[in-house]
Amino acid sequence: MWSSTAKTAFGWIYTAVFLAPAQVEAYSIIAEGPECVTKGTALQITPDCVDLTYNTVVIDAETDVSNPVPHRKVSGHFNGTDIDFNIYLPYSGFTGRFFQLVYPLQGSTAPDRAIGFSAQSGGYTNHVAGGRGYRADAAVAKLSRSIAAAFYKTKDKIYGYVYGGSGGSLVTVGAIENTFDIWQGAVPLIQAVPISIPNNFCIRAFAGVALNSVASKIADAVSPGGSGDPYSVLDPMRRDVLQEVTQLGVPLGSWEDADGLLRNRTQLWSVLRGMVVPMVKSHDSTYFSDFWTKDGYLGTEKSKLGALWRSSVYELNATIEDTIIGPNKVPYHLTLNNVHENPPPHGLIFKIKSNDGKRIIGQFTAKMSKSSRRADIYPDNNSTALTLLAKGVQLQIDNLDNLAVSAYHRHQVPTREGFYAWDFLRKEDGEPIYPQREVVIGQTLSQSASGGGTHSGNITAKVIVMDTLLDYDAFPWHADWYRNQVKKSLGSRFTDNFRLYFAENADHQMVGLPKPLSYRLVELNGLYERHLRDLSAWVENGTEPAAQTAYTIKDGQVLLPKSAQQRKGIQAVVELTVEGKTHYTAERGQPVYFSANIEVPANAGSVTSIEWDFEGTGTFVKRDFGKARDRMDVNVAHAYHKPGVYYPVVRVAVHADGDTESPYAQCMNLGRMRVIVW
Repeated sequence: MWSSTAKTAFGWIYTAVFLAPAQVEAYSIIAEGPECVTKGTALQITPDCVDLTYNTVVIDAETDVSNPVPHRKVSGHFNGTDIDFNIYLPYSGFTGRFFQLVYPLQGSTAPDRAIGFSAQSGGYTNHVAGGRGYRADAAVAKLSRSIAAAFYKTKDKIYGYVYGGSGGSLVTVGAIENTFDIWQGAVPLIQAVPISIPNNFCIRAFAGVALNSVASKIADAVSPGGSGDPYSVLDPMRRDVLQEVTQLGVPLGSWEDADGLLRNRTQLWSVLRGMVVPMVKSHDSTYFSDFWTKDGYLGTEKSKLGALWRSSVYELNATIEDTIIGPNKVPYHLTLNNVHENPPPHGLIFKIKSNDGKRIIGQFTAKMSKSSRRADIYPDNNSTALTLLAKGVQLQIDNLDNLAVSAYHRHQVPTREGFYAWDFLRKEDGEPIYPQREVVIGQTLSQSASGGGTHSGNITAKVIVMDTLLDYDAFPWHADWYRNQVKKSLGSRFTDNFRLYFAENADHQMVGLPKPLSYRLVELNGLYERHLRDLSAWVENGTEPAAQTAYTIKDGQVLLPKSAQQRKGIQAVVELTVEGKTHYTAERGQPVYFSANIEVPANAGSVTSIEWDFEGTGTFVKRDFGKARDRMDVNVAHAYHKPGVYYPVVRVAVHADGDTESPYAQCMNLGRMRVIVW
């Protein structure tokens, strides 16, 4: 625990800084107490033990900040590490808690929204630079209580809540399974599990190779007013591929966003190039040659799908004609003597040949153009390899590794029990259909990001998990797998400590949803802010959260009931129709009479806004809806003056207290349909 000297020092800092912040100088505090012990692969952290890696804190500054709310910001770092942090203490409204967002790659500066939400929720904010699991976060959580107790002059218990999405969910789960009374609750979001990385990226890449050419047909089928049967527009080979990726968890509805699912809008191509291929090479270096030479792999498989993979190979031998040197004194553009056919838009590796052409002496990645014969080198390449590039140097260029890694998931069938969707890649006797690699990468990567945590399900505090139904980065059924882990670990204590909610019309983007996507997606922040408040009330007052989402799982897909009464959860259920249909044809200038049927689940709250976007462009206009009720039918007319296909949408927000003014904890959902104007 933090020594009495530390507490005294913080009391002094509070007094001095409150009067004259600029006079405070940096100083160190050393935590004292018994050393924290390791259990298995994870450090077990209690309020009294000391993590020797994070036992010396340097407080660098305290400043008064006015936005987003007036608050004191305490900035510091851990001596001997590269981990820094900030603690944001609002001057008013504190009622005894803090909220702490975690993520492996985040910096130490908290988003304004997180600070504002905490303040309006009676709390302060901790924000720690990511890096090594949950341990630094736990050290700051403990330290912050001493700072807050002095700042607010309180001896009352201060409750803490940790939350994080995607990779941050790995940190959150590691924290809540391996710490004790550091945080009193947790909200893992858009949950990653020990099989997520790299498999989910590989599954998406697999779909990209086979289905990119027909993605628009699939998207049309799953979009509002579509047939609902994307398999009917595919040939047998592609039906099999769609079935495989769907059974493994890619949400069918997410195909409406083919650019994000298959291409680089969400940086999939960049992740494959910069992370997945190097990762597999590091852990399983022989995979790439095995893929193209051994039985059981698509590279040699005698099938239409195997033939598709082989026909997708791009190979080129070229010579550098010219280079353009960048500010870092290495080339960033090359002109080649020839570029045949149309090179693929991603996945090319450029191998540098020795002068005699017999050896590969280095490699780099770049994007290549046929028309200009130019290769644009990605800036994150190894500069040592780039120094070898000059006029006359021979290059061997191909996309073999990228194609190979696109099927890597087939050879990573989990050996751990419970990952039921992967039974699709097993034979009737339970054995995998395809040859398996000796190393299963996912568990190792997950354990590293979780600080040694293993997703045992043995949570030490109350947990609310929130997942989304359109997430192709963290597949929805993965959250159900973790629910089963918790249920197995807690037994009779499960119901009192765990809840799982699924959000409709939401994907993997926690904040900053781009306007062009808002016609079909809702922001996550209002939803998880509601869960954090519900968690706080559950922990501190014993107030049960709204009933968790009812769902079923079929063929790798999470399915929700259509009615709010059956579905439960915290979102309104919204249906948008014209004359009872989700597909309507209209003439130009003809009024189209829309009907929005809105149902609010019990204890979810009240409708606070209804917004319309008739063009499906992400431009919403609020309209008055009268008195909020649990069930509402809202009718609006609109005329279209240009022919085309439109996806009108109505967006409905629900707030637990019916607060129409607060920007926080507004839980949104959408109703959508298709209108064809001629």
